[in-house]
Amino acid sequence: MTSVIVSAAQMRQRFHGCEPDYIRDVCHAACCRSSVSPTGTLVAVMPSEEAAIKGLGAEIKNGLIQPRPGEKHCPFEGPTHLCELHAGPHKPWGCRSSPFTLSPSGKRLVVRNRYRLLRCYKDGDNPKPAYLAFYTSLETAMGSATAMDIRHHLDAGGGDKAFPMAPAALAWLQAKTRLSKAGRRK
Repeated sequence: MTSVIVSAAQMRQRFHGCEPDYIRDVCHAACCRSSVSPTGTLVAVMPSEEAAIKGLGAEIKNGLIQPRPGEKHCPFEGPTHLCELHAGPHKPWGCRSSPFTLSPSGKRLVVRNRYRLLRCYKDGDNPKPAYLAFYTSLETAMGSATAMDIRHHLDAGGGDKAFPMAPAALAWLQAKTRLSKAGRRK
């Protein structure tokens, strides 16, 4: 195991969670889109996921899912804006771990900056801290036991702290960051 520092300030940013009604009626899957990518989307796929995603009919170029011709959104976004892969085994790891990413130094777990530009940021009567609003994503990135430790630490008012992270998860977050940056430049 390696460790990353979990940024308490980043984890305490407040968001409306990703409930299906909210996605369908309010945000319309804005996190799955990109205003800086020429394709309109930046959905990273890890090499071990490519065959399954291609088998479902998606085109992948340079590690990124490509929209269908003439469209500017993920091909798995359904008519109600819900992810058609959400409950299944093929939802890309990058999607499952979002909005969490690594800081430029690669040593700190943070919330992707672009999430503060989305509708869910500070939305609603009682927005939750990111570590609760996106708890299943935190579990994906850090593992269930570590995510629970992070939750207890932050619930108790704790500050920045190093937590263990599986080397594969660290490598995947690093790869997702590289793919997203490369996709924004194309």
